[in-house]
Amino acid sequence: MTDRRQLEWLWLSAVLGPGAAHCGRVLALYGTPGELYEAVGKGDMSGLLTPAQLRRAEQLTPERFAPLLARCHHMGVRVLCQDEEDYPARLTALSDAPPVLYCTGDVSALSQPAAVAMIGSRRPSSYGVEAAALIGGQLAQAGVCLVSGLADGLDSEAHKAAVAAGAPTVGVLGTAIDKTYPVTNRRLRSEMEQGCGAVISEFAPGEATGAGGFLQRNRIIAALADAVCVVEARQKSGTMNTVGHAKRYGRTVFAVPGAIFSPLCGGTNQLLEEGQAYAAPSAAPILRHLGIEPAPQKSVSRRARPAAPNLNLSAEAKAMQKALTSQAQGLEPLAKAAGLSAGQALAALMELEVSGIAVSGAGGQYRRA
Repeated sequence: MTDRRQLEWLWLSAVLGPGAAHCGRVLALYGTPGELYEAVGKGDMSGLLTPAQLRRAEQLTPERFAPLLARCHHMGVRVLCQDEEDYPARLTALSDAPPVLYCTGDVSALSQPAAVAMIGSRRPSSYGVEAAALIGGQLAQAGVCLVSGLADGLDSEAHKAAVAAGAPTVGVLGTAIDKTYPVTNRRLRSEMEQGCGAVISEFAPGEATGAGGFLQRNRIIAALADAVCVVEARQKSGTMNTVGHAKRYGRTVFAVPGAIFSPLCGGTNQLLEEGQAYAAPSAAPILRHLGIEPAPQKSVSRRARPAAPNLNLSAEAKAMQKALTSQAQGLEPLAKAAGLSAGQALAALMELEVSGIAVSGAGGQYRRA
């Protein structure tokens, strides 16, 4: 039997279109999609809906979406409407929350008590990959749900870290729910769905999307998390677009310090310089923000490498390597000993951590590995 309520939510989703502009205002005034549908044509809605939205409201009916609902059921795609218990609570208060989410995998991943969005470049450096593995692994081992976009690069590293730790993870697509982009991530998606992860989209099966779909999904990535961790990003990038949504929603932003000469770290370093993000040389400050005490780290990375004298380190990292001793020290004395600023020292320490040379401990203390 077709669920009329779900058909009305699908109707509202089609009326509002991608991005769900005015969704919160519409529901605040009318309560349910069904009440809005009954009111169409009976009053002036020009101040509530755009002309395009109003045309769709007048031309479409909920019954038109019965084949779509049946197709989702046949494909094993869960249709989550805003009034359902499994719809993520972190989204419901947003003015532009999707009326409907399409979901595959374990729906409980959407409502974990602690969630962090890990985002970054699709073309990361080896430093970015190692940093994502380090921080993502530490977060996942602490049971934190990792949210990202299932894209190339650092998105994939976040999901891989969660899968490796058996932790929940959520991939937010910028395409239709039945399309994996890039296709090379099909196996990773399957591993997420077969474990305790979920993949979601606001785009229905078969729905055509353009480049704008990826920008629209960024708001969902930011909203689904309690905090956002930017691993490596240019100053102008889709990653920074997600950061903008995170600030709009009041989410706390963390950034991994990066090399000052690398354009790939321009966005993250700018966030730190301008005080828009907290430094995250490891997962420890993020975990503390979530109210989780970090466990002692026996190793700095699941991909840690033994220290070697011929590593291709930056000049700052080499200076910091000389300043490190077997006794743990705080950032300020280490920076002073290395002749670096605090920002340069953080970046250098992160570089040494992922190279297996430095070890971070409790209270922001560092020592030689």
